[in-house]
Amino acid sequence: MHVYGQQLFIVPTVQNWNYIGENIEFNSIKVVWDKDISDKENLFFNRFIQELDAIYHPNKNVNQKILTINFDTHYTSIIAYKDAYKIEIRNEIGVKASSYKGLVYATRTLLQLLSQQQYKKTLPKGTIVDYPLYQKRMLLLDVARKFFTIDELKDFVRIMAWVKMNELHLHLSDNSWGGYSAYRLKSKKYPELTAKDGHYSWEEIHELQEFANSYGITITPEIDSPGHSRAFTIIRPDLENKLLGPNYLDILNPDTYTFMEDILEEVIPHFDAPDFHIGTDEYRINKIKNDSLKRVVGDAFRNYINYFNKVVKNNGKTARIWSGFEHMPGKTAIDKDIIIDMWETSDARDKSEKGYKFINSSHYYTYIVPGAPYYGVDNKFVYNKWTPEIFSDKSEQNLTKNSKGLLGSKLHIWNDFGPTGYNITEIARLSTPSIFVFSGKMWGTKSKLPYKDYCKQFKKLLKIPLTSLLNREFEDKKIIYQNDKNIILSSDKVVYINSEYENLEYPWSLEMTLTKTKLGSGKEVLLSSNIATVYSDLVFDFKKKKQTITKRGFAIVRANQTAGETPLTAFRPQVIVFDYKIPINKEIKIKLVGEKQKTSLFVDNKLIGSQSIQMLCPTDKIGSIKENSFNGVIKNIRITKERAK
Repeated sequence: MHVYGQQLFIVPTVQNWNYIGENIEFNSIKVVWDKDISDKENLFFNRFIQELDAIYHPNKNVNQKILTINFDTHYTSIIAYKDAYKIEIRNEIGVKASSYKGLVYATRTLLQLLSQQQYKKTLPKGTIVDYPLYQKRMLLLDVARKFFTIDELKDFVRIMAWVKMNELHLHLSDNSWGGYSAYRLKSKKYPELTAKDGHYSWEEIHELQEFANSYGITITPEIDSPGHSRAFTIIRPDLENKLLGPNYLDILNPDTYTFMEDILEEVIPHFDAPDFHIGTDEYRINKIKNDSLKRVVGDAFRNYINYFNKVVKNNGKTARIWSGFEHMPGKTAIDKDIIIDMWETSDARDKSEKGYKFINSSHYYTYIVPGAPYYGVDNKFVYNKWTPEIFSDKSEQNLTKNSKGLLGSKLHIWNDFGPTGYNITEIARLSTPSIFVFSGKMWGTKSKLPYKDYCKQFKKLLKIPLTSLLNREFEDKKIIYQNDKNIILSSDKVVYINSEYENLEYPWSLEMTLTKTKLGSGKEVLLSSNIATVYSDLVFDFKKKKQTITKRGFAIVRANQTAGETPLTAFRPQVIVFDYKIPINKEIKIKLVGEKQKTSLFVDNKLIGSQSIQMLCPTDKIGSIKENSFNGVIKNIRITKERAK
C-alpha cells in the first residue's frame, strides 16, 4: 500500500514533519507508559486507550505486527516554545512532551493519523516536532441564551481538544429578544436569579472544569453587565436604568455596585481559570439626549470597569472585558492590567502601542450566529488570508508578528435566537468546520492544500472519538416512523408517534397520502412538537417593512427566539407557507423535504416550491393538543432520517 509520507494531514498542521522515506506496517497497537505517574495522567492514558479503540480496530485474523507507542512522561524541554511535543515514528513510536498539555496535543496528532484510512495499516517513518505559536486558542459558547447540558459541553471540549484549542469561554448570563433572559449558575445569595429552564450546579461546574483540564483546556466564565442585564433587573427592578430600559443596569446607582459585587464574589471562587470576564459590552446610551448626562454616564461606565477590575483582582484573578468603551464619552482611562476582548473595535495597533493585552475577537471575522442572516464566518477567507494579527480590513489597524500585547484569538458562537433557535447538534455541525479552520491559524500553521481539497480532507476527521454531537454527519438512512394504516383525524384528535426524537434535523423527508374531508378555518395541524409544526392549511400574515402580505396554504413553522404557547406564537417564528391548497375529497401524495438551509414541498411528485430556511420535522404527534388537527385521512405516512451529503 502506498503511503503519502511527504505530507501528513493533521489539523492543525504540524510545525515540522521530517519524513525519512520508509514506512512501517502493523495490524495491532500496543500503548506503553510509565506506571509511576499521577492520577490525572493515569486517567488520561486510560481514556486514550478508549479513544484509540473507538477509531482503530486491529485485524485479529492475521499474524500480529504490533506497533508499540511509548510515552515518556518525564517532561523535558524539546524546543524553545511552551507545550511542545515530539513524535518519532520508527519501528515503534516514541512520544515526548515538554508539558502535560504537550502530551495531550501529541495524542490528538496520533489519533487523527490513525483515524485516517490510509494510515490504518501503514505509517510513514519520520519525526514530528510541534508546538503552538499563540498562547490562547479559544472558543466562546453562549450558553445563556441557549442552554447546553454538561454532557453537550463535554462534547465541545472534546471537539476543541481534537484540534488543540485550549480555552472555552462560557457566556453565562444574557437576554434575547422577546423578553427572554437567563443566568445559568446556581445562586445561594439570589436563588430567584437562577434560570428555571436550565442551569449548572457548582458540582457540575467543578466536574466540567476537571474534565476540560484533563484535555488541556481552561474554562473561563463570563458574567455580563451592566448591559445584557435583564436577568438582574427582573429580580432587582430598582437597579434598572429607566432611560435605557430593562436590559441595562443603572451605573449611577450605588446599589448596582453592591449587587453586582455580591454576584461576582459568589461566582469567582468556584472557577480555576486565571481570568474572569466581567462583560461590559453594548452599553448603548444613544437614548440619552442630554449631552452632559451622556458624558457623566460615559465616565461612569469606564469607572464601572475599573471598579470591578479591583473586585476581580481582590479575588486573585485577572479581569477581562469586551471592547466598546472607546465609543463612550468620558476621559477615564481603562486600567492597563485588564485584558480586552477586541470585538467591536478594530484598531489593534492602537491598543498594542498603548500597552494593553488583548484578544482578537473581531466580529468581522470570528462571529457565528446560528440561524441568523447576519455575521457568519467565511471559512475560505480565514483559511487563505486571516491570521490572529488581522482585526480589520484596514492594514494600518492590524498587527505585525512582532506587535506586543496579542494573547491569541477566539471563535464565537452567539445564540441570539434564544432557547428555540438552532438545536445543539445543528450548532455543532454548523460551527465545527470553522473550529477546524480557525484552529490552524490559532496554532500558527496552515496546510499546503488548496481550500477545496482541505475541506474534503478534514471531513475525514469529523468522527471524533467519544463524541456524539456530530454523529448526524455519518448516520445512514433510517425510517424514524412508518404507518401504512389509515389514520382518521378530526380537529380534536391526536396520535402520538413515540419516536426516539421529538424533532428531526436535516436531512429528513416526510411522506404521506392525504384525503381532506372538511374545509378548515386556516390553521390545521398535521404534525406537531414543542418547537415545530406542519400545517395542512395555514393563513399567515408576513410583515415586510410597512406592508402586510397574507398567504394561505400548506405550511411548516419553526419556533424562534422566545418560546410561545405554540411554535407559531414564538417571538419571531420561522414560517414557510407554500403556494398549495389541499383539495377536498381528493387523494394526494405529499412529500416534504428538509435539507441544510432549504425546505421543499412536492405534491404528486411535482415540486411546488422551496425556501432557504432550515426547518425541523416534528416527530412527536400527528395532530395537535393545542390547535385544531387536520380533518381527513392520512395513510402511508413515513418519516425518514436521510444521510447527510
